[in-house]
Amino acid sequence: MTVTRTLGPLHFEDLEPHRFEDLVRELIYDFRDWQSIEATGRSGGDDGFDIRAYERTSLSSSEQRDEDSGEEDLPPHPMEGNLWMFQCKREAEIGPAKVARIIDDGVNADNPPYGYVLVAPANFSKKSFDVFREELRKRGVMEFYLWGRGALEDMLHFAKNDRVLFTFFGISLVSRRKSRATEILANVSRKNKLIRTLGDHPRHKPVLIRDAKDSHYPYSDSYKNFDERPRWRAYNVRGLHPLGLVVRVSEYFAYLDKAKGEWDSTSVTNLIRRLEDESDEERSARQELREKVQAFCDFIPHAKRATRVKDGLIKFCDMVVIDEKGDEKFDFPHIYVDFQEKKGPFFGFWEVLKINEHHNEEIDGLKRIKWFPLEFPAPRFGIFHRDRMPKVSNLTRDLLKRGSDYRHTLYAIDEALDFLAEADIIGIEGTQDKVSGTDGPVLIQITNKRKIVGKTCMRELKNDPSLNHQVLNQIGREIVGKDQLRIVEFKVVYRWAIESLEKSSKTA
Repeated sequence: MTVTRTLGPLHFEDLEPHRFEDLVRELIYDFRDWQSIEATGRSGGDDGFDIRAYERTSLSSSEQRDEDSGEEDLPPHPMEGNLWMFQCKREAEIGPAKVARIIDDGVNADNPPYGYVLVAPANFSKKSFDVFREELRKRGVMEFYLWGRGALEDMLHFAKNDRVLFTFFGISLVSRRKSRATEILANVSRKNKLIRTLGDHPRHKPVLIRDAKDSHYPYSDSYKNFDERPRWRAYNVRGLHPLGLVVRVSEYFAYLDKAKGEWDSTSVTNLIRRLEDESDEERSARQELREKVQAFCDFIPHAKRATRVKDGLIKFCDMVVIDEKGDEKFDFPHIYVDFQEKKGPFFGFWEVLKINEHHNEEIDGLKRIKWFPLEFPAPRFGIFHRDRMPKVSNLTRDLLKRGSDYRHTLYAIDEALDFLAEADIIGIEGTQDKVSGTDGPVLIQITNKRKIVGKTCMRELKNDPSLNHQVLNQIGREIVGKDQLRIVEFKVVYRWAIESLEKSSKTA
């Protein structure tokens, strides 16, 4: 459970008894229109009462004359009024029996006050309230109130009593509200500045996040552990969050078997393009490693491909300065943040398995297995079928001719594709490999082969109209239950890549 920042219980027990009386006296100043308030408890000999007060009235009940007495009415004395008695008990527990005892000791039934208030920092029960009400009504008290801990805290939280709260407990909610208002205004200003700089819906825009404590930018060599704890790093923006700015921290190749609830990912190469400077050797090594990992992951069945993405949240309140212009080295906005030891500039992270741009899978509830190798082999190639070309639909051929990789699967219900094995390479008739600059056809490499029976295929196609259209377009008719559907997944490869591999193999 998230812990929220709130004001804890007030410690009335820390107040000396007379200070508790002073607290109550200050709280009652605007309770009524008083003629006078007397702190009787401080002088002793208070007859059980700590505060005595006279309420201002136009005519005191004690001064009213009997109309039949024949006496001449006299105007009330200006200092007289309804008498109120306040009894203060700085006790945390007061039960019904003790409430009755306090009233019995303090309220004279023959000469009761007009009003009576019992104040204690206790949590009174319903029975205590009932006893309090009954005892005072029997004694002829006209108005009476039982103020417990809850009532006292409520009164102290009113803005009008903020001075009292600060005097006795050193807390000012008005100051807190003013500070909070200042903080809110600052956050709104930062948010609006980001919107002006990045746009209303920023995505894929770069920002440089810098440690506000750093004084060596742009010389990363000044830090021996810069790679482990960078003091500045460029990120691509994913969007705005109600609390701050979301950036993409990392993205790695992943494997997901939804049917078994299993997944794995590799952290060997981050798919997010680095915007910082790097040497030619570093760039070449990184590119070579990525090609190895990419070539390995190309052979994952399309239904089980994913990437593990991690987004980080930088809160508005943690942003010290926003420089919308940047500098010559990083010509885009710079945001200064006080980095933390472990999380850097981030308040928190989200991590999911991305299936595509429109669908993510939560990692929680899935079992992680060991699927990726620790070291990745060089890209593999099977047989290059130079003299054979499979037949494909006109739509698939047109897409390949235009360089589209949308159609990455071939379907057949006969044996026309059975000669192909994983990693084999073959050309597509009627296409041209424009990237390699040759007259040869577009080449594809087989990345996965499988067969499914017609009944299974029919169930899958029923739930996926787009796939149903694709299969129907390639095989020329509807699937029936007795069919054996061949599914061949592929990727486009280029002749120069194959020739380069063949040359390196001969050299070796």
